[in-house]
Amino acid sequence: MTQEVARKEAEWLERPERGTAFGLKLLIFTMRVLGRGGVRIVLAVVAFYYALFARAANRASREYLARLYPRVTFWMVVRHIRTFGEAAFDRMLFAAGRIDAFEIERTGKENLAELARKKRGAILLGAHVGSFEAMRAMAKNEDIKINVLVHFKNARKINAMLKAIAPDFQARIIEIDPAAPHFVLTVQERIEAGELVAVLGDRIGLGERTAVASFLGSPAKFPVGPYTLAAVLKCPIYLTFGLYHRPKLYSLYCEPFAERVELPRKSRDAALQELVQRYADRLEFFVRRAPYCWFNFFDFWKP
Repeated sequence: MTQEVARKEAEWLERPERGTAFGLKLLIFTMRVLGRGGVRIVLAVVAFYYALFARAANRASREYLARLYPRVTFWMVVRHIRTFGEAAFDRMLFAAGRIDAFEIERTGKENLAELARKKRGAILLGAHVGSFEAMRAMAKNEDIKINVLVHFKNARKINAMLKAIAPDFQARIIEIDPAAPHFVLTVQERIEAGELVAVLGDRIGLGERTAVASFLGSPAKFPVGPYTLAAVLKCPIYLTFGLYHRPKLYSLYCEPFAERVELPRKSRDAALQELVQRYADRLEFFVRRAPYCWFNFFDFWKP
């Protein structure tokens, strides 16, 4: 893979972070004065603005929604961006432990409880769908240790705000740094300690190996890192999704995906492709349940 191809595949990492620290503080002030309902009104105005002037996000939203609906309108794009804004703001409330502000439905929470009871480490494989922070907040409330493996490069403002709101937020974050791959050792330590490590499997990191799967009717590239990591660490994978249904309902799902990942040397690529396709199939299932909850505002199906 050339450096140019790798850079294009990971272009979302180079996408400038939207919003400002002042904007985030303004939303927090609005929350204190008018409550979450007031924040939703402000975010509706912001979403309208971005739908008008953020051409790349508008184009990506339309391309995605066109795979689910026969006709896409401007207001559907506004709703898509607005849903992203609301879920992003809710991350701060969840980080602050404000789970009382939401209605939470849970399916498969017994899987997390069983892993915690056995002190068995596992990888929680999610996506940029709804909010994983909702799952983490509920787990923390039940003393289940979930670490999150993330790219910080294009989300430093909101993560700094999360850290300010919840000082222990950083303690459970493992930053992916291709230039310093020792983060894998941290993941290994957490897994061996019987903790859970969450990773989102629908974005490609810089120079990361990929496999192609059919997703929403067209081929798309997905990273294979989560599966190779599980194979090396000999730990199971569970799928986790936190769908957001306005105005304040979150539906959390956790289901077994692979008890153990085996990657035979002679058929390694085929095994990875099969895992990626299974993941893409389940991702499509949940995306169709909450179409406005998928937050990848870039050209996901590029050739």
